[in-house]
Amino acid sequence: MHWVRETLSSRRDRIACIEGGRRVSYGDLVDWIDRTAAELRRALGERQGEVVAIRSAGVIEGIAALLAIHSTGQVALPQPDELSAAETAAQTAIAEPAWSLFPDRDTPRVEARSSNRSHPLVEALRSTSRPGLILFSSGTSGQPKGMLHDLESLLARFRGLPSRQDRTLQLLLTDHIGGIDAALRCLFAGSTLVVPEARTPEAAGRAIETHAVNILPASPTFLNLMLLQRIPERFECGTVEIIAYGAEPMPAPLLSRLSEAFPRADLQQKFGTSETGAVRIRSRSRDSLEFRIHETDTEWKVIAGELWLKTPSRILGYLNADEDSLESGGWYRTGDLVEESPEGFLRIVGRQTGWINLGGQKVHPSEIEGVLASLPGVLACKVTARPDPLTGSALDCELTVGEDHDPDPAEWKRRVRNHARGKLPPWKIPSRVRVSHRLGITPRMKRA
Repeated sequence: MHWVRETLSSRRDRIACIEGGRRVSYGDLVDWIDRTAAELRRALGERQGEVVAIRSAGVIEGIAALLAIHSTGQVALPQPDELSAAETAAQTAIAEPAWSLFPDRDTPRVEARSSNRSHPLVEALRSTSRPGLILFSSGTSGQPKGMLHDLESLLARFRGLPSRQDRTLQLLLTDHIGGIDAALRCLFAGSTLVVPEARTPEAAGRAIETHAVNILPASPTFLNLMLLQRIPERFECGTVEIIAYGAEPMPAPLLSRLSEAFPRADLQQKFGTSETGAVRIRSRSRDSLEFRIHETDTEWKVIAGELWLKTPSRILGYLNADEDSLESGGWYRTGDLVEESPEGFLRIVGRQTGWINLGGQKVHPSEIEGVLASLPGVLACKVTARPDPLTGSALDCELTVGEDHDPDPAEWKRRVRNHARGKLPPWKIPSRVRVSHRLGITPRMKRA
C-alpha cells in the first residue's frame, strides 16, 4: 500500500473519524485496513482485478474497505446500506461483482457471488495489475451509468497534502465522487471526519456544535435547508471557518444569505465531476461565483460554452453508456455550461442538457431562475418544462418561500409576472407557478 499506508500510519494517535458515537484513531483505521486486506487475500488468493462490492453501514467502514481493496489490486464497487434495494440490484446487474465485502471492524467478511463475468474495461484494467473503482451516476434516461476509474490514479491526487487538524462534516456517502473526495482529502491531511447521525440539517447543526466542526462541505440546496430551518441560530456554528459548496450551481441570493448567516466563514466554491474527480479551484472572492481552475495537472478549455477538462484521473470508460463525452487525448466534455470573463474567470450557469425548446426558440432554466431568485420572499426557484400541444413545451416554476409568506399560487404568479417584466421577454415567463414552504432534496444532496 506504499505511500497510502505510510501517510495514515504517521498520525496513529490522531482521531480519524467520529461516527455513530465512536472515535476511530488513525491507528485503528490502519489496523482495520490491514485486517480487511488480509481477509481479501485469504478469500481471493492470487486473483487480481476482481470486482468486489463493498456492503458498508458507515462512512469510515466504506473508506477502510476502499483502501484495503486498493492495496490488494481489486476493483471496488461501493454499495452503502443506504442504497435502496432497486439501486443495488441495478448496479449489480451492470458491474457484475464476483465478491461481496462486509468490512466489519473486528471481523471483516468476504463472500463469493455467482457472477464470473467481467466487463471488457475491467479485463483491460486487470491486465495492468492496477486497482479500480466503479461509481454510478444517473443517466439522462434514468438508468444508472457505471464508470470505471483507475483507483491508483484517483488516489494519487491526495498524495502529499499538507498536514492539517480540521474537523470536517461528512454528508455524502462513499458511493459518490464528492463523498470519496471529501473523506480522503480530510484523512490524507490528518484531519478528523465528523459524520452526523443523519443527513439532515438538524443533525448537521448538532454535529457542528458538539464536535466544533470548522469545515462544512455541502450542496447549495442543503445549505439552503440549513438556513430555512434556522440552524445557525439554533446551534452554535461559530466554529465554522470554511463552507465549501458545490455539486450544483449556487444562486447569488443564497450566497448572500449564507454570507450573512456565517459572517466568519470563508465561502469556497468546489468543482468536480464523477468522470474526473474533484478539481481544485479558487474563487475570485468570498462573495463571487466566478473561479479559476487551480490544479497544476489539469487542463481546461471552453468550446461552444461547454467546459472541457483534461485530468490524469479521468475515468477509463463507461460500463453501460456511450463514450461520446470522452474525447481523444484525455479530454472530457463535462456538459457544464460556463461563462468566461475577460480576466479568465469561469462561472457555471447550468447543464448542456437543460435547454428547453419553446416553439422553436431555446431557453435555459438557469436564465429564468436567476431572475426569479431575486424576487423578494423567494428562497429557492426551479424552472421545468411540461408538454404543450401548441409550442411543444411550456414553462413551470416551483418557488420555495419563507414561512411568513402566504403560498397562494395566484398571488405569486402575479408577482412573478410583475418582477420578470422588463427582465425577460414574455415568452420566457413561466405560465404555471407552484409555491411551497418546503424544499426537496435528492440523496445526492441536490435540489429535487
